Amino acid sequence: MRARLSATLSVAALIAAAVPAAALSTHAAHSGAAKASANGPLGVARDAAPVVLTGAQIPQWAQGAAFGVAQTYPAGTNKSTNQIGDNARTAHNGTIEVPPVNPAVKSIDPSTVAAYSWVNGAWKEIPVQVDQKFPYFLANGRSSFSFYSGTDEELTYAWGGDGTHTVGEESWKKMFGDCRSRFANSVDEVNKAKSAGFLSFGPQETAQSYLSSMQDPQPLFDTDDEIAFQAGDAGAMAPTGQATPAGASNGQMVTITDPLDPSTVRYVYLFTKSGGSSFNATNGYVHMQRTPNSEEWVDRYSFADGAYDAIGKSNTSYGPNLPGTVCRTAAGNAAGLTTPDGTSRSSTDRNPRDGFVIDTPTYEIRTNGRWLVNTLRVAKVNGDGTGDPYGPNVIARWKGRAFQQSPDSSVSLVGFEDEQVNWEMNSALLGWRVGPVRGIREVWGADSGTNVTKTETYYRDADTYAYHVRVHPIPPDGLYTDWSYRPGVATTYYNLKNQNGVAIDGQPDNSIGEFDQVPVTGQNAEVNSCDPTFAICSAMDNPEEIAGKGFGLVYEFELTGATAAAGNAAVVPYYRDDACFDDGTGDAPAPRPWPGETSTDSRVQNGYVAYWQKYWDNHREWQRFPRPASYTDLKCQPALAVNGDPTANPTTPPWKIMPFSGAIGEHGVHFFFTQDSDNTFAPKNTDEIDGQQWRFEVPMATPTNVLVPYGANVSAKLVAVAAPLGA
Repeated sequence: MRARLSATLSVAALIAAAVPAAALSTHAAHSGAAKASANGPLGVARDAAPVVLTGAQIPQWAQGAAFGVAQTYPAGTNKSTNQIGDNARTAHNGTIEVPPVNPAVKSIDPSTVAAYSWVNGAWKEIPVQVDQKFPYFLANGRSSFSFYSGTDEELTYAWGGDGTHTVGEESWKKMFGDCRSRFANSVDEVNKAKSAGFLSFGPQETAQSYLSSMQDPQPLFDTDDEIAFQAGDAGAMAPTGQATPAGASNGQMVTITDPLDPSTVRYVYLFTKSGGSSFNATNGYVHMQRTPNSEEWVDRYSFADGAYDAIGKSNTSYGPNLPGTVCRTAAGNAAGLTTPDGTSRSSTDRNPRDGFVIDTPTYEIRTNGRWLVNTLRVAKVNGDGTGDPYGPNVIARWKGRAFQQSPDSSVSLVGFEDEQVNWEMNSALLGWRVGPVRGIREVWGADSGTNVTKTETYYRDADTYAYHVRVHPIPPDGLYTDWSYRPGVATTYYNLKNQNGVAIDGQPDNSIGEFDQVPVTGQNAEVNSCDPTFAICSAMDNPEEIAGKGFGLVYEFELTGATAAAGNAAVVPYYRDDACFDDGTGDAPAPRPWPGETSTDSRVQNGYVAYWQKYWDNHREWQRFPRPASYTDLKCQPALAVNGDPTANPTTPPWKIMPFSGAIGEHGVHFFFTQDSDNTFAPKNTDEIDGQQWRFEVPMATPTNVLVPYGANVSAKLVAVAAPLGA
């Protein structure tokens, strides 16, 4: 039951008829794409698509890429768990070779690349970004669960950037510093850390390697490097014999065709020139930077016990386990530490906060950590005179679940894992980088998924969350990744079976597919499968949309690696709109106290009461009602909300409408695992699951169904072909 958009003109005609031009033209005004009428029936939906070429697609420019092999098992495992491990923790636990320069191929310095389009009879320079890649070999032998992972190879980015057009850092190396994380200051500092056992040298690493980010061992543009630009910046074909832009040479013409509209063909021209592109990380489409406290060291005692934002209290032996000092100590922490906040103290398990802000002309995203993403604001349609270009926060939380969907379930023998209590502290930021076209950051580690990675890529009008899932089987319920929304802000959900939209109001819409109890035993078993009467039951090529006043968000998932064909996953979409469903973490409608604990836990219930008592104290408009005194005063009655907003009913206080952290239009991808996906202890990828979810941010005045044209950017991608200019 797989929804695939056929690459035919009939689909294009359907799109043209179904999508209001006003919705697309609104997006054009805010994304910088102003050529909708000239770009075929998909209009600015196509302009919103990024185009990414690998060096292999430009053979006249691309030298051979660096290649290598990981250290074989048990390298990268914890010695105390299998007695044969080496405790190695490094992202470079392998050997790399660089092929000799091929004299028949041009030697291109990536920093010299520039891009142009032909617009109104003249060359126009456009933003372009070159991101170099090379093999990493991930090993975290400091995790007690590393015996299952060993060392895994992954092709990823040279995080440090070129210092001019792109900036960034290989963040996992920043294991030093007292209150804030940093690179080592000296070779001696690195050697002391190595002697202490919390870092290890890969076969080709030295102490000098830990003073800065590693660059691509192949410094020339090569076959696995990537060049990115926006489809909306493409133009017409330049006249035959047209002189190149001043100082430009080595021209490549990139022809961009639309499989849904073959008559629409556009062009981008790549050249090299001294100094390269005029665009960089400060004047391009995407800006990405750390938050002010991003590099602060924290551990589980930096948070009050039971606080809604607490991290790191479960499976504490699974992460990097970095010793050192922290300067953040919360009152009421679980260990009863009395060190004054701001004063250095010893820690055996610390991590930077790693918060980021990403903004583009179309949206703003803020993260509180590596797995904690809790703010998305979309550009206002016409502005409101406030000077703030973005609307209200749309999302409550990105969420991840393993083994079961809620801590209330009693079926799993293993338990419950989530993005906050388990994954956040048991991970590291592998690296981040940003240039004029996109920002990228990658997270390494998720509890017992020692070498699981998540790569977030941020473009002007879209972002992606790509996963390399390398983990043991996850019975009984597999793995969830999903988004939960703010009540009253996200108001409408669309999918291919609900083209007219479904109200997001905290009241369930599925008729089947949600299981909260085992029929025979009566055990709690919160599981979301697919309701075939409500949705198409395959996550691949199956667009969904969440919309509200001022925005639409179109999502689509795709598999990106061949090894998932090993048969170890069924990937289905799921959707749950249920304000009374408390799944253990979250920020809305109310923040979740004691994250990860069951909703029946007295500490959780008392935490909710305390939250609403404080809310009553600080909101005089609700003091006409009695102050909540006990858990029985909290009533979940989402039908009393007004357009999904629990604060808009003047006759009923919000603690008697949506008092808990519930599932508000919560949707995402559910992986059912049946076997290993951690590469069978092999140094090369054998059975890992690689996939990514796309999201297109679309400014619009009122909720409008645009899921088909934006979904086509994933399931019927633009086709880009490069050839030497004049060939």
